[in-house]
Order: sequence, then structure tokens, then C-alpha cells
Amino acid sequence: MSAGLYIHVPFCRNKCLYCDFYTGGSRIADWQKYVTAIKNELHTRRNELNEEVSTLYIGGGTPSLIPSENFTDLIKDIQSITGKKEWDEFTIEVNPEDVTPEKISIWKDLGVNRVSVGVQSFNDKELKVIGRKHSAREALEAMALLAKNFHNLSIDLMFGLPGQTIESYRNTLEYLNKIKPQHVSLYSLMLEEGTAMTHLVNNRKVDLPPESEWLKMFQLSNDFLKSLGFERYEISNYALPGCKSIHNYSYWQGQPYLGLGPGAHSYDGKNTRRANPNDLKGYVKFFSERKEKNNEKKFFLEEILNEKELREEFIITRLRTTQGVNLDEFAQKFGEEATNNLFQSSLPFLNSGELKEVDGFLKFTDKGFLISDPIMASLI
Repeated sequence: MSAGLYIHVPFCRNKCLYCDFYTGGSRIADWQKYVTAIKNELHTRRNELNEEVSTLYIGGGTPSLIPSENFTDLIKDIQSITGKKEWDEFTIEVNPEDVTPEKISIWKDLGVNRVSVGVQSFNDKELKVIGRKHSAREALEAMALLAKNFHNLSIDLMFGLPGQTIESYRNTLEYLNKIKPQHVSLYSLMLEEGTAMTHLVNNRKVDLPPESEWLKMFQLSNDFLKSLGFERYEISNYALPGCKSIHNYSYWQGQPYLGLGPGAHSYDGKNTRRANPNDLKGYVKFFSERKEKNNEKKFFLEEILNEKELREEFIITRLRTTQGVNLDEFAQKFGEEATNNLFQSSLPFLNSGELKEVDGFLKFTDKGFLISDPIMASLI
């Protein structure tokens, strides 16, 4: 078994109106101090992973904001600590407006081999209403520049946006024919508590598409991507053959990973989860100097999962994927009684066509993915 390394970059030029991730404005970023803190946390916590680290994922926030000299310093230190200069997968998340030839050259030289681009829409009105700062033209130019330098590109798109129609969403999807990414992440707009978008919707400042149109967009996504040769491998993720995200897929398979930065999460692959508090100032202060006394202190919160929690998590994470729950593996981990209980709880959804059992795997149908959350709640 291999492990993943995740680095959270909690800075953005502006916060998108729908976003509930832990981020702050880039104006407050002291990049040198933040990179030093990340390096020191890795030095302190590297031994939490016994497995070889095979994937590196830098997410956020907006990692493409990191100045080139600070990015170089960070990656060189990671290479030194892990002893790796080549990764099975090294992903960086970027925004179109940050993509420049200089940054691309730095990313390539330091081993980045996969780029995930936050586009969301190719309609300027839709981009404006959700608070994105790039235009559709800038997104197309960035994708074209990246395609000349990387052979594994992922693009994030959203549906169910304010003012979005079936036709405007179809037009966004049609751009995939032109830019030809290897991976697509499709997300429905979710109204998260406390976000600006939720406030706007609740106060009827903007209107979302009706549910009937949302369902048509969902089906359109599946049909359109299938016609382009993409395979769905997780609720929101589609890839050309051989191009699924190795790092993210490992999360859903229960593999270990170490998360660095405020708000980042870690898992030992067994029963221990750790989470860094959403506290940028506290994080930078704690890791500003690598002192010996900090070896006895912990910045993270720790949770030891009991068997019930492990069983529930196994069901939820595996069902997120199109592979589904391996019932033999489930029985080996949790026993025949738990497996029988799972199967009995699944019967109503098997009979109604939201779940199916194929070659010993319990999995969602396309119909089931539409209402996956309440189904999973019923199974656990």
C-alpha cells in the first residue's frame, strides 16, 4: 500500500460566493512564513506515514498563487524529506488567470504531471454571478497553454448555477470537444450554510434552475461525457481510460494520507483520523520555528474510529465510486452478520433500481447516484 501527501493552500484572490472551504484573502498571505510552516510540519509529522508516499496533491484555496521562488523552495524541501523527485501523480490546482509560461515551466521542472483547472463555466454571465474572476476566453487560453505542456489535465465544471439553462450548460460542455482534457470533475451547486450564495438565494436575489432542469443537466452530463469516451468512476468524476485521479481515488479506497496546512485532514489507513484546526495564524505561529519542544505538542485534533464508524465509513467511501462495495472484503473486515445487515438494508433500493449487485459488488446505478446521500444514510 502506498500513501498520499496533501498540502492545503488557504489563500484566494477572492472567495467564490458558493465556497465554504477554509480560505482567506491572498493580500494577507506571507508566503515565506507559510511555506516555512508547511516545511516544518512535514519535518515534524513525516514519520506518521510508514508507507512510501507516491502521490502529491497541492490544493486549496488557490495554489497557483504561490510565487515561483516559494513554490520551488517548498517542493525542493519535500523532495529532500521524502527522497522522491518523481511521483506517480503530482497535481496542482490552478485558476485560469494565474497560468503563465513562467509558472508552467517551474511546475514542470519540479515534477508536476497533472493540473486541475477551476473553470466552472464557459459562460461569462454565469462566472460573474458565482464570483469567479476569469472570463471564458481566459479559461480557454489557459487550457490551450497547459495542453501544450501537460498530458494529464483535469477541468472543474458546475451545473445548477443561477441563471443557467439547459442550452447554456450544453454550450459549456461543448467546449470539452475543443480543449480535450483527460479528466472532468462535475459538481452541482450546493447551498452551504453561511456562504454568500446561500444568502443571495434565500433572499431571492438570484434564482436557481428548477429541479426538473437540474435533473436534465445531470443526465446531459453523463450522456455527453460518455459520448466523448469518458468513464464515470466516482459520483462527480469522469476520466478517459487510465486517467482517473490516483490521489483522490485513494481516499475512497481507505488508503493513508498526510494532510499539511490549516484545515487539512490526515488518515493512517487503519482507524485514526487527524484534522488541523481552521486557524491560519495559530498554524503559522505553531510551526514558524521547528523547536524540539514542539515534538511533544500537537496542532491537530485526533479521532480514533470505532468498528461501527469504520464500517459506516467503508460503506460511504466505496459507494461513492462506480466500483462500489466489495461484499467479500466487507465480510472479511466486519463479519457475516454485518454483511447480511447491509444486504437487507439494500433490498428496497435494489428492488427500485437505485442499487445493483454485480459480481459481488454493491453499487449505485445512475438513478441511484441522483439521490445517493439519503440512500447511504439509510444503509448506515
